[in-house]
Amino acid sequence: MTIDHPAGADLRERRRSQTRGEIAEAALDLFERQGVAATTVEDIAAAAGVSPRTFYRLCGTKEQAVLDDAEIAAAMADAVASLDPSRPLRAQLVAFWREHLLILEDDAEGHRRHLRVRRLIGDEPALLAAALRREHERDERFLADLVAATGRDELQMRALVEWQSVLIRLTIEGWVRASADGTGVRLQSVYDRALAALVGCESI
Repeated sequence: MTIDHPAGADLRERRRSQTRGEIAEAALDLFERQGVAATTVEDIAAAAGVSPRTFYRLCGTKEQAVLDDAEIAAAMADAVASLDPSRPLRAQLVAFWREHLLILEDDAEGHRRHLRVRRLIGDEPALLAAALRREHERDERFLADLVAATGRDELQMRALVEWQSVLIRLTIEGWVRASADGTGVRLQSVYDRALAALVGCESI
């Protein structure tokens, strides 16, 4: 009986990840220079040194080429796995994301790329629409996982997911603004301010 060696699968996944990264970098460069509407899949594929077929297999659309959310989806799965259903969930998620943001910030290359993508999203309606669709799909999966893991009421968990999404969105938007101003601000600091503002609204 033949058994696939895990190292071979890992190598293939690393190659796919590397190719996706090269496609994302090429797409970002082209989007920044000539805009999303004027950029074709063929332009991106040529710049990345891959065939259009490979592009479609790995990315699907030109917008998705720069909206790779594999890391945050994995983080959401980790967040669910770390929860203790017997304790208040919101406080656990707040603590989890605060620590995860530190990991993201320590990835200098990922940090730089994410800022570029967020700036483009603010300027490109097509990219914004695609990003909102991805966020909605990701949140729906997170909601389903939360309900399955905790046995809590779905409406209550949906409210929690929406609350968390607002917190992360406020954090990212504040981080992008601070970076554009040249302010050397830590992502965790922006997160703490966003959290304080959101919690403060509950007493207004």
